[in-house]
Amino acid sequence: KPVLLDFYISNCELTSDGYKVRLIIDGDIVRTLTSWQPYYIYGLTKGKHTVRLELIDNNGKILPGIFNDTERTVTID
Repeated sequence: KPVLLDFYISNCELTSDGYKVRLIIDGDIVRTLTSWQPYYIYGLTKGKHTVRLELIDNNGKILPGIFNDTERTVTID
């Protein structure tokens, strides 16, 4: 079953040629998100997984700020 990924962005707009969010699951870059909307994650197996979101600029560099690089652990039953 899919897992719903939802996040909140403030003070910037996500675009294909500007700010983006890089989605990393279990250390592998899965996708670069260019619009602010919920996403479904498919294919996660049972157990613990790390989900990391990085707010990046158009050069792929993480923007400074305490909330611009966030990692959480989720458990799939």
